[in-house]
Amino acid sequence: MDQNKFSFLFPEMIRFSVVIPTLNSPTIGQALESLEHQEYPPYQVIVVGMDKYNLIREFDLVHFDCSNIPLSPAKARNRGAAQAGGDVIAFIDSDCVARQDWLTVLSERFSNPAVTVVGGGVDFYSQNYWTLADNISMFYEYLSIQPVGERMQLPSLNLAIRRQAFEQIGGFDENYPRPSSEDADLTIRLRKQGHRMYFEPGAVVGHHPSRNSLYDMLEHGYYQGKYSTKMDQRYVNEEGLPALLRTRIGIVCLSPILALGVTIRAFVKYPALIRYWYTAPAMFLSKMAWCIGASTHPSDNWRSSL
Repeated sequence: MDQNKFSFLFPEMIRFSVVIPTLNSPTIGQALESLEHQEYPPYQVIVVGMDKYNLIREFDLVHFDCSNIPLSPAKARNRGAAQAGGDVIAFIDSDCVARQDWLTVLSERFSNPAVTVVGGGVDFYSQNYWTLADNISMFYEYLSIQPVGERMQLPSLNLAIRRQAFEQIGGFDENYPRPSSEDADLTIRLRKQGHRMYFEPGAVVGHHPSRNSLYDMLEHGYYQGKYSTKMDQRYVNEEGLPALLRTRIGIVCLSPILALGVTIRAFVKYPALIRYWYTAPAMFLSKMAWCIGASTHPSDNWRSSL
């Protein structure tokens, strides 16, 4: 079903433009297939980036904006969003597979005009310990088993924003050179403009990252720390990290305590995680890597130097 063809029958129908950044992803084909079989079909799907494996098949709704050079996720998402014609821009990553009712659930939330930002739930199927631990460490607040409600931030692998709100804040900060904290930065700026971050665990995507080793997990944690908004002087008031932990010496010296505290707090605050208790040691290591990365956070003028 094409939303354009049936819009006269359903005048209140939310039109979704789905944007996917990709950098030669081996799983982009699966992501697109999941969108092709949505109960509530997207108005358009825009894929931006590179596809050396030739996995992108352009069916009726899909447009592939092929870049000549590698693009950071922030740049690719903004480039896709600039072509979006829908009411809501739904971002999903190229290593994600949307459940068949993904857009249906999102449409129910956006039927309320006051709702401007919705983040969906994250699921995973890999039996690899390090892949599982990485997912738990990075997305434990946003798993599909977590309760519905507001969050302080939302991750961009499953994030829908009214186009007007996205344009109001100027989109993603393109100075983030890699997948790191560009989504945290975006949602902080949205929140400062009065938008509420609504988490809907029923809008599920399955996350299938290529990180399947200890090294992959630690590298991911390191770069998340390196560009974390928690170390950004612009967001001191929003993130609330103690002053001592925003110094390189402080965060390195206290990293074992901080990593252990974050790990314990996650399992205490979100009891549903208990089923994944065996990932706690790996999560601790991931948070240690985050601390080391945070200790190398660039200077305040790092954006202008890139």
